[in-house]
Amino acid sequence: MSATEPPPPQGADDLVTGALARLSVAFGARDVEAAVACFSPEGAVYGDDLGEHAHGSEELRVFLAELFEETFTLSWAAGETWSRRRGDVVWFVCDTEAVLDYPDGLVERVRFQLSGILSAADGRWRFELFHGTQPVSPQRELLVRAG
Repeated sequence: MSATEPPPPQGADDLVTGALARLSVAFGARDVEAAVACFSPEGAVYGDDLGEHAHGSEELRVFLAELFEETFTLSWAAGETWSRRRGDVVWFVCDTEAVLDYPDGLVERVRFQLSGILSAADGRWRFELFHGTQPVSPQRELLVRAG
């Protein structure tokens, strides 16, 4: 296999869980460069707050450095995953449980949903788009009603 060929065929769910695991390890270690390496140079991140996004490696570095300054470390394990692969592109939605570890020993677990697009280049699968959000619940309704 040459450096420009995509890796041998794998199941889409396996590709997703592997990519999410690598990114989770980088987040848990607060390793900006390892996290940025999980994205294509043009990759984008979107969070669930307005204005919470970054596009491209340089913005990702700044975004992740700020995120990693939080008092907690963030990690997750992939749960139920829905994914589809077409050639060198995989798109997915994955239910997870985000784990927030605080220095005082407190561990908070929050239901979380991750979605995005992976692409293969140079023998590696990287995020083109990554979106993390807390699912809306009846207690957290976001719709605005006209009065």
